Parts: sequence; C-alpha cells; structure tokens
Amino acid sequence: MARGEVKFQARTNQAKRTFPTLEQARSWIAEIRDGSKRPGWVDPSRFTVREICDKWIAARRAEVGTPGGIREVTVNGYASSLHALLLVIGDDIAREVGPKDIEAALRVIATKGGKWKRPLSHRSVSYALGSLRQAFDFALREKWLTENPADLAKAPRKEAGSGEKKMLRWNPSQLTAFRTEADTYGEGEKFEAEPWLRAGMRLTLCGLRRSEVLGFDWKYLDLDDGASTLVRQSRVKTGRGNATALGPVKTDASKRAVQTEKIHPGTAAALRALWLKQGCPAEGLVIRDAKGQPVHPDLYSERFRAVCDKAGVPRPARVHNVRHSIATALSEAGVSDHQAAALLGHDVDTYRRFYLVVDDEGAAEAAEAAGAIFAL
Repeated sequence: MARGEVKFQARTNQAKRTFPTLEQARSWIAEIRDGSKRPGWVDPSRFTVREICDKWIAARRAEVGTPGGIREVTVNGYASSLHALLLVIGDDIAREVGPKDIEAALRVIATKGGKWKRPLSHRSVSYALGSLRQAFDFALREKWLTENPADLAKAPRKEAGSGEKKMLRWNPSQLTAFRTEADTYGEGEKFEAEPWLRAGMRLTLCGLRRSEVLGFDWKYLDLDDGASTLVRQSRVKTGRGNATALGPVKTDASKRAVQTEKIHPGTAAALRALWLKQGCPAEGLVIRDAKGQPVHPDLYSERFRAVCDKAGVPRPARVHNVRHSIATALSEAGVSDHQAAALLGHDVDTYRRFYLVVDDEGAAEAAEAAGAIFAL
C-alpha cells in the first residue's frame, strides 16, 4: 500500500473485501445483505468483464425477433467485436477495472491482435470499445457496477499512414462500364445460368445495400410504375458461417421508394425478364438462382468482383462502396444532401460523415476548380 493511502475493509458472514473508499465498502455490505436473501444470488462485485459482456449479449440476443428488437447480425457483430478485447481483460474483475486498464488492453489488440495475432484496425478497436461501453452501461442498470470506466477510456489514436485502405470510389464512367458488363448476363447462356445477376447488379447501382438487394421481394416492386422499388426488408449473414436471416431493414430511414428505372433506364426490363423467368410470382425473394434458391451474400459479392474484373474497373473493398461512389457523384452534380441521403436510406448527418469520399481524385478536381477561380 502506498504511503498515505487508506483502504477500507468490509466484512459479512459470507466474505471480506477491501475497498478504496468507505462509501464503496458500505454499498457492498448493503448489496450482500440484500442479495443473500434471494436463492441463487451471486455477488455482483465478483463478476468478471467476460461475465458481464456475456450477460449483456444474452440480453440483446433475447430481443432478436421482437417488435423493435435488434437484428441477429448486429448481436453477432457485438460479440465478434469484443472477442479480442476479452482475451486480454475478460478474466479481470469488472469492478476493479479502470479506464487505464481498458486503454492498455486496447493498445494490445491494436498492436499484437487477438487470437490470430494480427493487429486490429482502428475501426475494429473503436468498435470494441463502443461495445464494452454498452455492456458496462447494462451492468450499471442492473446495479452490478457502480460506474462505467469505459466511458472515460479512449481508443488509441489512428496513426497517419497506418496503411489502412482508403475508400475507393468509381467515377460515373466506371459505374456505366460496370452496368454495361452486367447487362451481358441478360440473354443467352449467361442468363440461363444466373438469371438474377443483371437485375441484382442494377439494383446495386441504384444505391441499394447488398442486404436490401438480397432481401428484395416481388410484392414490393411495381413494374407498371417504372420499376418503383419499395425497400422494406433485408437478408444478411448471421455470422461467419453460411446462415442468413431475413428481417427488417437497418433503420427507419432505410425504408424508402427508389425509382430504379429513372436512375438506370433498362432496369424495369431486367426485372421483368427475371420475373417472367421465375414464373411471374406475386411475392417471394427476387434474387434467386436458376434452381430457385436464395443467392448467398458471399456468392453475390464474388460475382460482383468478377463483373468488376471483366468491366475493367478497380475492385472496391466491398459492394457497399458503390453507395459511396453514388453519393459522391450526386454531390458533385449539385444534388442536395437531404435528397441524396433519402435516396440511399440514411439520415443527413450519417450521409455527410461517412458517404462523401475524400480522395486524391477529388483533390485534383478541387485544384482544377481553384485554378479557374484564381485565374479570373
């Protein structure tokens, strides 16, 4: 014990503990006396970080499928984000963990990594901290913790030139080149083998998320109104395996109508050809293979990359990056932020913060515009 440091011991019939303050000692005694009267009660002051996180994940998982509840893929994302962090501090007593302990653990996973010994990206480290904060907030509500040390912890700063990939965007001519290549799947042997591909890729080029394309149902399509598409549900991977789940869209802002034919003329014809191929269904998933089975998200991404290669356009990191390309193109064309955000199914703040791509091409265009201004 450091000189001048005072510790307070608390004792009950069941146990003895030492606390840094008299208030915490008295609070623990009150917990013990109240809780020990209940069968199966466990002293929450001894819960580990892992136990609290597990209990939080279990509580969130119980919400899946309930009105207004969380999506299964989101719960799995929380569990995955915490995995590496729990390898470092999971066995520590939660009430004894402070902000500095959490920051030290974050530095470990940022430099040494987790199970696979690979450093985690700045985004993954920040996500882990955010998940831990939520787990500890849950513990506060349950009165298992008296404070949330994760609220005061900060993720390591992202280093300049850290090597994380810059977001890649396509310019309008590259978007058009991709569409032209995808359209080759609209007839002949390619259409027979993968009748969904042309229509699916066109929906992606209209700004739908991959999950929204894969969850799109015929009952939400009006072929007589320029292929007006109502986005109402999504289909996502639920984990690292092959399982998928059909459920609601990501947010309320994601519920929207997209005039696909106005964006890419010919989309109505592509959807009608697929509809006829499937026997003119009144409802059911649109993106199905030749055998009538839903197309898996991984296969969709694989075919997307193949079309990129054949079209001669650079591969984005994800299918999702097409949305960023569309957002940047709309901004450069003078479309207002609130209109573009509505098309892509986001609130304006999220659209501005995450969707407008900052890259060297944009800087070069800005430099050219600046030159024209100063030449006046």
